[in-house]
Amino acid sequence: MQDSAISATVDFHRDGVQHGFLKLPYSHDQSAWGNVMIPVTVIRNGEGPTALLTGGNHGDEYEGITALLKLANRLQPRDISGRVIIVPMMNHPAVLNGTRTSPLDGGNLNRAFPGNPAGTLTEKIADYFTRYLVPLA
Repeated sequence: MQDSAISATVDFHRDGVQHGFLKLPYSHDQSAWGNVMIPVTVIRNGEGPTALLTGGNHGDEYEGITALLKLANRLQPRDISGRVIIVPMMNHPAVLNGTRTSPLDGGNLNRAFPGNPAGTLTEKIADYFTRYLVPLA
């Protein structure tokens, strides 16, 4: 199967707190070298289980997004054993647009799983979660 086009600016195996992005290349009229930047926070403190916390599957569901943004800024390594991966806005384009689906491809992320690494932007996001993030947890 094809590798994911998404790359992470964080190291999922490093101890401490990291705030970064999942970068999905996206060429469009305003930027031939653009990226969809999906925020991600990783908090790790040694060995232990991994919890993957997600929100913003639909861009118009704000409660989970708000709660996870607050948690990402408050949770410290001393509070956990293991790793917490927080992706507060899985469908970042939809969140920025305040809509249920992505304005970039019309994709409904909730209906795109398991995803496709060669598919639409929404299918690529679903694929990354299915093949890379969920197996970490």
